[in-house]
This record gives sequence, C-alpha cells and structure tokens, in this order.
Amino acid sequence: MAYGLTACQQLSTSLNALPGVSVLDATHLVDGASIALPGLVPSCAASSGYGSAKATTDLCRVVLNVTTSPSSTNRIEAWLPDEWNGRFLATGNGGTGGCIDYGNLESGASFGFATFGTNGGHEGQAGYDFFLNKPENINDFGYRAIHVEADTGKQVIAQYYGQNASYNYYSGCSTGGRQGFEEAILYPEDFDGILMGSMGVDWLHIVASKAILAHRLGWPDLSSPSFVSAAQWSAIVAAQITLLDPLDGVTDGIIDNPTLHNFDPSILACGTNILNSSVCLTAAQVNTVRKIYQPLTNSSGNIVYPSFELGVPTSVFSNNTKAVNGTTVPQLNYGLVDDFWRGAVYNTTTFSSLNFTTADMEFAVNLNPGGINIAGGSSHDVSAYHARGGKLLAYHGRADPTVMSSLAARTFQRTAEQLNLTLDGMHDFFRLFYIPGMGHCSGGLGEWAVGQPGVDRLTGAQFNDSQHNILLAMVDWVENERAPVSLIGTKFVNDTLQGGTVQSQRTHCVYPNASRWDGNGDTKKAENWVCQLEGVI
Repeated sequence: MAYGLTACQQLSTSLNALPGVSVLDATHLVDGASIALPGLVPSCAASSGYGSAKATTDLCRVVLNVTTSPSSTNRIEAWLPDEWNGRFLATGNGGTGGCIDYGNLESGASFGFATFGTNGGHEGQAGYDFFLNKPENINDFGYRAIHVEADTGKQVIAQYYGQNASYNYYSGCSTGGRQGFEEAILYPEDFDGILMGSMGVDWLHIVASKAILAHRLGWPDLSSPSFVSAAQWSAIVAAQITLLDPLDGVTDGIIDNPTLHNFDPSILACGTNILNSSVCLTAAQVNTVRKIYQPLTNSSGNIVYPSFELGVPTSVFSNNTKAVNGTTVPQLNYGLVDDFWRGAVYNTTTFSSLNFTTADMEFAVNLNPGGINIAGGSSHDVSAYHARGGKLLAYHGRADPTVMSSLAARTFQRTAEQLNLTLDGMHDFFRLFYIPGMGHCSGGLGEWAVGQPGVDRLTGAQFNDSQHNILLAMVDWVENERAPVSLIGTKFVNDTLQGGTVQSQRTHCVYPNASRWDGNGDTKKAENWVCQLEGVI
C-alpha cells in the first residue's frame, strides 16, 4: 500500500466515518518542516516541547477530536511516518496534562514508530477551570485518555497503513509514567510494552507532599524564626553533596543513591563552621530541616510517601513566594496543588494551599477523583498484564526533586508482593533502572541521556541501539526476549544532544543492582562501571 500525500489526504474521509471521531487536520509533511500550531492555550504555547513542533521524517500528521462522553472530548495527534517500522507508539502527559507533547511525537517518529499523543482530555496545563464542574474531564485525565489514545491509534494505523501494527508500545514520564502503570492495571491488552520514566504513581501523595513540606518549613509565615530560606536550602543541599558524594567512590558532584545515607542537620548549625554565618542554621531551623527529611504520614501515623532525598534540589517546596507591587508574599511554587484541589478535589475556587493540611491530602486520596490514585496508590495489581506476557520497563533519576526515586523501588516491591513473585519472576516482566545524577525525567549532572521520551534519534549510530536507548531496549525485550541487564547513559557537553560532544558515559544497572566504579579505569568511560547487588526485595 502506498503512503504519502494522497493517502494522507484521504484519511479525513475514512476516519470521520469512525464513531465519535472528528478529523481536524490531515497534512503530509516532509522531514524538517515546521508545523504551525494555531490556537494553543498560553500554558502550552509557553512550554518547551509543547509550544513548537517540526517533522522529524516524512510523515502524515493527523489531528483528531475523539468523543469520550456526552460532555468530553480528547484531542489526539497521529504522526505516521512514510518509512514506518511497523510499530505503534502511544505517549503520555506531564503534570495535569492538557497539552500535546510534541517532543514525544518528534522522538517516536524519528525512529519510525507510528506515534500518537493526547491532550489528556482538556486544554491547558495550568489553572483549574478545565476540571471545575467537569467530572468527565477528570475521568479522562485520571484513567481514560491513554486507553482512548490506544484504541483510536490502532484504528488510525489500520486505516492508513492497511494493516495492524506488529507491536504496540507506550512511553511516558512523570504523569506519563503513572498513566502507563495504570494502563497495565486497567487495560492490560492495550500495549505489549510500557516504558515508564519517573513514575508519578500514588499521584495524589506526590502532589500533596509539596504543600505538606512547605508547611513543615514554616510557610506561609516567612518571618517565623524556624523558617529556612531558599538561600539556606541551596547551601544545605550543597553541603550534603560535599559530605556524601565521595562515599560512593567517585567525587563527581553526584550522590549515587541518596537513600543509603542518614543526615543530621545539626552539623550545619551555626558554630560548626560548615556553613558560613549568612546561611548557617539556628536551633529552630535545625528542627525544621529535620522535619523536611522525614516521610509523609497520614492521620494514623502510617507512612504514605517517602522522605525527601538528600542532595536533591528543594525548590519544589522551598521557593514559595512571589512579588506583588514590590512586596514579597507567600505563594506555593508548585501550583498544581492549588489547581487540582480547587478543580478536581473540592470543586471550588476558594481553596488555598496556604491552609493545606494532612486532612486535605486524605480527603483527596479517599475521593480519588478520576481514579487518578489507582496506579501505585490503591492498586499494584498488574496480574492480567503479567499473564498476557506484557513488559514493564521503568527508569528513574536519583536526583529527581518532583517524584522521590525511592517511590520506584516501592512500586517494584509492592508489585512483587501483590503478584507473589520472586526477584527472578519480577525480572521476567518488570525491570527498573536507576540513573544517578538525573533529575526529573531528564537532565542533571549524571549520564542521563538514555533515549527517554523527547530525545530524537541522535547523530551517530552508536547511540541508537538497545544498549544506549531505553525505548529500543524495550523493543528488543518484547520482540526478541532479550531483557535489558544494563544501559549506557551519556552526558553530552552542555547537554547538546544532536551532534554534541560526549562528556562522559556510565553503565546503569537493572535494580536491585547498582552501578559502581571498578576503582581503576577512567570514570568517564562506561566500561569502567560494573553492576553490583545493592539491595533485595
């Protein structure tokens, strides 16, 4: 069957015949063509990866509206390469969704996947109007949007290519990681392989933690004697790295595994001479810092979310002010708390995180709007996905400030308990890779580039194989039964990925193994890092 301009134009007619589907655009594009994105809401237009797009190969771009209920629709984009590799790749959202992630579309299409994206059932990633009095929008974001994307995507592929995809894959990070795990729980037949970065599972506790930690800090009373300023937090984290970084054998500005260490903030008190007098801690501030590094608990005292991790930037809870007419006033930097609790939890415009308590967290968890906390919160039951032979591949940065890295291990362990599987049994279908020094989804001081969503096919064939690219590792595992044991991550100079210069490479290991320097070779070369058992489940 011929693909290209004519076939792309004909899609408008054939797809409009599908129930609930309305084609907004079907255009054939050549490699490198810039794509006009009229009508983007400001919160999408202003964001990297959401506000601009270009074709990364010759392809047919299709934009659809799909009805999900009498009061809700999802916008879905399909990028259908002329040189198709025979596979379907669905992608997820970040934050509260609301934007097509064009970085993911560009990446998937560059490898030949028929790649799809969704707005998650509403327009815009900031604000609460799209959830307020709109329960079906909440359902789309909570559990339905990726399933609709999967179902629609398979029909689009069959219409355009005249055949079904040979394999069906999903890739997402953060909220996208949550969406992937939820797919495995609720819709196990949708995908053969699911790639999950920085899994935002147990989503409500993740989001609530930002407000809980801010209040532990003394916020919104910025004049409290126990309040610790943003400048002090920068000094605290820098001191943690200075003290703990060498313990993993290499002094590189990275704490390989923050969960291995204990930290007594009293060593940073004024008079210890570790911090200078402008940022050292008073006795009251020492107690504040100690509270920050304790896990979240519910009203019964049960731990519900891991403690904030050492050496990780704290701005998600510590930079909570804004300037109004020259005056500094308190405002939670992590606006998702106010947005979601207003629009989806309490359904009111009057809620404010200034008064957030554990009761607000528990109310949301019990309500579970849109089933958003099914994945990794109320359920780890992927037994049907396991039974059909599906594969779960996860990765998580050890310097992630948004989703604590230990949550990934908790998810792995609780899944093993739910399914009553040994480590070998888990590794048959679920594998996790930790990446030291990587932030949330990407970036950071570590060798973080492993082919995650948003990273196009890189210049140089050596980066585009299953050893260097985690998506291709997933494909190799699903299709050839070669389970990934290690990955090679790359740090490029200035994080310039396309045509960039390699600064260093490191071997990353399947959990519970960890990457360790062999003690002899160049620490910037992957072959001098070995995998050693660090923990068991």
